[in-house]
Amino acid sequence: MSTNAKIPPPPDANDFMSTAEAAKLLFVSRPHVVKLLKQDKLKLHHIAGNTRFLTKASVLAYQAHQRAAEKAYQASTGDNE
Repeated sequence: MSTNAKIPPPPDANDFMSTAEAAKLLFVSRPHVVKLLKQDKLKLHHIAGNTRFLTKASVLAYQAHQRAAEKAYQASTGDNE
């Protein structure tokens, strides 16, 4: 290995989360998060070993979209709980 090879700086720990962490935040299963990733509904940050890490921004955006869809559904059905 070359001694002058550039090593990328470590990613900011606040920029990404594992599929398991995303599943817990979204109240879904980890396989469902993987499915959302494959459907391009969530964005991959990086892979370390067998673990996929997603961008935190994409997970939070998906969560906000789901909440908005839920509120719109409740408003359309007259269920104002």
